[in-house]
Amino acid sequence: MEVICGRNGDRMIKKWYRVPKLKAIFVLALAVVFTSAVASYSNTVNLIHNQKWVRYSYEVVTQLESIQFTLKDTETAQRNYLITADADDLQTYIAAYQQTNSNIQILSKLTAHNDQKQQWISLLEPKITNRLNILQQEIYLRQNQGLEAVRQQILSDKDKQIAKEIQQLIHDSLKVEQNLLHQGMQQSQASSQKAIVTFFIAAVVDLVVVALLYDLLWRYIRQLQQTELGLSQSENRLRAMIDAEPECIKLIARDGTLLEINAEGLAMMEVESADVLIGKPIDAVIIPEYRAAFANLHKSICQGNKGTLEFEIVGFKGTRRYMETYAVPLRNESDGTFMHLALMRDITQQKQLEAQLLRSQRLESIGTLAGGIAHDLNNILSPILMSVQLLQKKLPDQQSQQILQTLENNVKRGANLLKQVLSFARGIEGKRTIVQIQPLMAEIEELIAQTFPKSIICQIDIPKNLWYVRGDTTQLHQVLINLVVNARDAMPNGGILRIVAENMVIGEHSAQINIDPKVGSYIAIVVTDTGMGMSSSVQERIFEPFFTTKEVGKGTGLGLSTALGIIKNHGGFVNVYSQVGRGTQFTAYFPASTSRDTHSLSPELESVRGDG
Repeated sequence: MEVICGRNGDRMIKKWYRVPKLKAIFVLALAVVFTSAVASYSNTVNLIHNQKWVRYSYEVVTQLESIQFTLKDTETAQRNYLITADADDLQTYIAAYQQTNSNIQILSKLTAHNDQKQQWISLLEPKITNRLNILQQEIYLRQNQGLEAVRQQILSDKDKQIAKEIQQLIHDSLKVEQNLLHQGMQQSQASSQKAIVTFFIAAVVDLVVVALLYDLLWRYIRQLQQTELGLSQSENRLRAMIDAEPECIKLIARDGTLLEINAEGLAMMEVESADVLIGKPIDAVIIPEYRAAFANLHKSICQGNKGTLEFEIVGFKGTRRYMETYAVPLRNESDGTFMHLALMRDITQQKQLEAQLLRSQRLESIGTLAGGIAHDLNNILSPILMSVQLLQKKLPDQQSQQILQTLENNVKRGANLLKQVLSFARGIEGKRTIVQIQPLMAEIEELIAQTFPKSIICQIDIPKNLWYVRGDTTQLHQVLINLVVNARDAMPNGGILRIVAENMVIGEHSAQINIDPKVGSYIAIVVTDTGMGMSSSVQERIFEPFFTTKEVGKGTGLGLSTALGIIKNHGGFVNVYSQVGRGTQFTAYFPASTSRDTHSLSPELESVRGDG
């Protein structure tokens, strides 16, 4: 077929060159191209000149806006540091300070050849320098004499006047430069329109020439179209079917580079165009520890075998996914070798659910074991306590009484620890009523104000329309106390403790991707601190009984485990997010009773309490 088409094409070309009209058309086409090139060159020169003008004005405007923004950032960071004395705010201030100076130098160099711009630069630069010096002096006073020493200077009219003068100068300069930019853009637009008109005239002439050539070529083109139409339709239908597949389909060459990928594969790799991936090694997105296994699978496939593999990838936007691939060999008809055809499925959600299930089972097993041990130890401590009390009656001397009192106190302390373990292991049954969160928060806020260090700033945000919780007030109070005390211990040098509560409705999607949540209405209580944070390995164990990162004697490791037992016993769940050095956020979810069903629930709660 190709040979026949080639011969027909050769005969057709020879026939075209025997037609005198064809030579005239070629000469006309060359003349049109030359004329268009000359006109395009002239228009291009004008466009380049206008674009340089526009670009220069745009750079000046950009630098002025950058100076405006960075100066504002410098003042904001400086004010934050004066108030909080936080080292991070100081670093932010220094960076913004340096950036402001850098922007001023860039603007000065940019306008060096323009006398008019240099005039207002000479007015603006000293004022900004003076303003930065004032900010630096305030920093020095704050570091050496405290906040009160700089309070009056911050509030002075002179300080505000300098800032207003700078902003006015920048505003006026921006207005002038934006007008120049607008003029340049108008001239550039005019040049562009002229170029478009010239191009349109040349295009019309080109179309006439093309029409003449088309009259000679259309039969051959039509013949090729008819031949290719069937192939194109089949290919489009096949491509549409592949792109409609909800799983990733890849075709991989023997050397490990990508040949083809469908639309779902592009979405998984977080790219919009296949050009980013085609011809690149396929293992570039695979996590390093899985690359050897994938290389072995690829080698086996290229030898004509089938195979499966689970591995983890990182998309171009940083998203990690667990993938399951089913790979088969695909014979290359040209040389008889095999390529790698892979069907990959995203199993990230499945892996996450498995991890949550294993973690939940582990905590349940630990709780059962701890409950059994605590029960046995409680049985051991009971006769010891009774014996101590009997000895206190039989040994009235002071020395014996002191020893027995110490022994009794330690036995009771051990009994209290065992009570917390049992609370975690069995769940805590108590009197359930309709509970309002606002009074609990008021008690917590008062406790924080009275007992927490003054270096810890407490912020509480409780909406007035917050729903109710069905639960035990004492137990809910214990959960909140445990969370805020942990937040306090995480901020030995002070920080911000924020407590927020909000109404939340969990839908089907959230309930499907997590084990603990169920569909329904919840009250979410969020306790956030700016303390030292936790590593991922610590986060995995924080709810285990007796696990603690505190020093010996400062923590039993039962606070969070008991809190988790109370939350689960109320039908809720808890989420934790933490980063080392950036703080921790605990979010406790409790099933909510809205104001509309409060009255209908109260009798039921009363009957439950009476049965207990």
